[in-house]
Amino acid sequence: MDPPSQANGESATIPDENEEEAYLLLDKVIPPVHLKESAGDRFCCIYRIPHTLKQVNDKAYAPKIVSIGPYHHSSDKQHLKMIEEHKKRYLEMFVSKTKENVVSQKIEYTNLKDPIFKLRWILPTLRSDLLLLENQVPLFLLKVLLETSKLAPSTSLNMLAFKFFDYSIKKPEGFWEKHNNLRAKHLLDLIRKTFIPAPPPSTTPRQCCINIFNGPREYSRTETSKNICLGKISCSKEITGAQTSSPPPPPRRPFLGLIVSARKLRLRGIKFMRKENVETPLDISFKSGLVEIPLLVFDDFISNLLINCVAFEQFNMSCSTEITSFVIFMGCLINTEDDATFLIEKGILENYFGTGEEVSLFFKNIGKDISFSISKSFLSNVFEGVNEYTSQGYHVHWAGFKYTHFNTPWTFLSSCAALVLLLLTIFQAFFAAYAYFRPPKNN
Repeated sequence: MDPPSQANGESATIPDENEEEAYLLLDKVIPPVHLKESAGDRFCCIYRIPHTLKQVNDKAYAPKIVSIGPYHHSSDKQHLKMIEEHKKRYLEMFVSKTKENVVSQKIEYTNLKDPIFKLRWILPTLRSDLLLLENQVPLFLLKVLLETSKLAPSTSLNMLAFKFFDYSIKKPEGFWEKHNNLRAKHLLDLIRKTFIPAPPPSTTPRQCCINIFNGPREYSRTETSKNICLGKISCSKEITGAQTSSPPPPPRRPFLGLIVSARKLRLRGIKFMRKENVETPLDISFKSGLVEIPLLVFDDFISNLLINCVAFEQFNMSCSTEITSFVIFMGCLINTEDDATFLIEKGILENYFGTGEEVSLFFKNIGKDISFSISKSFLSNVFEGVNEYTSQGYHVHWAGFKYTHFNTPWTFLSSCAALVLLLLTIFQAFFAAYAYFRPPKNN
C-alpha cells in the first residue's frame, strides 16, 4: 500500500496489467527443477544428507577411499581416485569370471604390492565407507551380481556381508546365522537391523479370530482351507469400533520424559550394571532402581555407523527408530566427561574413540536437529521407570546423602570427624548448661 494513499484515506490498487500478470503467474504450472523424479517415492532408500546434519559432522557421511553410491565420484574428489584402478581391475576379473561359466576358480593376484592387502588401515576404512548412507546401492543389485558371478553359490549375500563386517562388529558365535534370511534395502539397513533387539514375548494370549456361526458345523474333507476361513473374521479395529463410539484416550504418562545424566541418577538412587549374555547393546532394561546396559565398544567405526543409521531412520518413514532411541538415551546419560568415565568404570562403555569429553560431545551433537518421539520409542518404559523411581521416596534422599558424604575414603573420614566434633560440641553445651542451672553446693 502506497504511504501517500494511506495518509489521504485512499486504498491502493494493483493496476490491471499487473493484476493480470499475477493471475497468469499463479495459474502457470512451474515444474520443480531442484527435485528428482524419485523425490517423495516410498521406495527410496538412498538419501542425500542435508546441510543441517552435515554441520555436526561432515566427515561421517563422506567416503574416504571408495565410492559405490550415486552421490560421490572420483571425478570431483581426488582422494577417491586411488581405488578406481582397483575397481576397474575387479570389474575385468568379474567379467572374465562370468564368461568362463565355471563354478569356482582360484584367482592368483600377480600384484603383491596391492595396498588393499599391504596397508592395515585399508580394510577398516573400506568397511566404514560401505556403511555410509550416501554410499549405498540396493541390496537386490548386489544379489544379482553375486548370482551372476557364481563365486559363492552355496553362500548367501547376507552371510558374505556378515563375515566381512565381523572384523569390526564382534558378535557371539551363531549370531550371524540367525539373521541369514534378514531382508533389507542396502548394506547399512542390513547391519542396522542386526542391532535391533528381539521384542519380548507376549504374556497374554490373543484371539485372532472369532466364529460367526451360531452352531457347530461339519466340514467335509473336500472343503479347502480358504472356504473354511470364510466362516471366520479377524478381530480388527472395525469390530470393536462398532461397539464403541470413540476410541478411549491414551493413558496419561506423567513421568514419561528425558532423563538426567548418569552421575545425577546415581545421586538419586539409580544403580548401573553391565548386562551380560545379550547380543546387542540396545537391549537395555530397568527394574527396581537398576539400569542394565550391555557393553558398548565405542570406536570410530561404531560412531560412523550410529550417525548414518540415525540419518537413515530420519529419512525413511517406514523404518523403525531403535538406533535413534538408543543414541538419545546414551546422550542423556553421557552429558559430561565425568559421566563417560563413570560408565567406563561400570564396564558399560569401552572407549576407543577418544577422551571422555569427545565421547560426551559426540552424543550431544548426534541428537541435534533430529525428530524423536519418546512415547513411540522402544525405550519409553525405561525413560518412564527411571523418572518415576527418582521422583520421590526415601531412597532418593538417602542416596544423595550417602554419595555426598561417604563416596570416597576422604569424604568418609571428614564426615566422621565432623560428626565427632558435633558430638563434642553437644556434650560441652550440655555440661555448660547443667553447671549453670545446677551449680555445685558450697560446703
